[in-house]
Amino acid sequence: MNHFLRRTLLLGGALLMTGAGGQTTAPVSPILAGFSPMLIQAPGDDQAQLLGAAASGRWLTVKETLLRLKGKEKYLRRSLGGPAVPVVGGKPESFGEPCADAYAVSVNPTRTSDQFQLFTAAALNARPRPVNTLPTGNETYRQIVRAELIKRGIRNPNVQLVGLTRADLDGDGTQEVIIEATYYIERSGIFPPSVGQPGDYSIVLLRHVVRGQVLTLTLGADVAPQTPLKPDDTFETRPLATVIRLAGVADLNGDGQMELVLFGAYYEGSSYSVQEWTPARGLTNTPLETGCGV
Repeated sequence: MNHFLRRTLLLGGALLMTGAGGQTTAPVSPILAGFSPMLIQAPGDDQAQLLGAAASGRWLTVKETLLRLKGKEKYLRRSLGGPAVPVVGGKPESFGEPCADAYAVSVNPTRTSDQFQLFTAAALNARPRPVNTLPTGNETYRQIVRAELIKRGIRNPNVQLVGLTRADLDGDGTQEVIIEATYYIERSGIFPPSVGQPGDYSIVLLRHVVRGQVLTLTLGADVAPQTPLKPDDTFETRPLATVIRLAGVADLNGDGQMELVLFGAYYEGSSYSVQEWTPARGLTNTPLETGCGV
């Protein structure tokens, strides 16, 4: 496992990168086993990454999934709020060092996008309920983020909402809302600077209702130290800045509850992890992950 995947970024009580294990199973027919592989694609990329799979009621890691993929698997490609588009995937190929345990999968038709793209098995009902994106100009959610950032030490935060997603994740008839906000004075595309300046942050919140009470759960948060940045400050003297985003929402194992795919990036790498959420248990890790970094 590469250096970046060994880093443990604490996200609201769950680790963004989690351990992967389990014994490899013999190749079997995807149809007979209910085998459901999944891929993820970052904005601007022209290839997807293998995230893992579900089969026979359990999660399969990237390593376990590799032996079952022969190429020409059929997927449905979705952004958070977009329609499903049929594609065909190729055979996974390793990125090579320093990311030999991460695998790229070409898809046909190929399409780059300015949004995250999640690929699920075509036979899987990965969206049992609608997933909708909302306008990011919503003042109510801006104030929710503002209050959270003030609690975390930013006195006058520059609130920039970058995503609002609404869905009934657990099928109880009540909608949850996932709020994404990110601000860095300096950044390169989706990647943050090596270290943050005072006022820099990236945060993802989940708003949900329990017995009539609205609660807020932090899915991930990175807030730069509020002490002034010195000219000689580096990641050795200050924490690495980390962008955290919601990359996908889907029922990845067919149990009727939709999982969350979280994305994390620092200046030399990025990763994805899949988390399960219920009001009773909160956020729970799965062994599904991929990423590349040094």
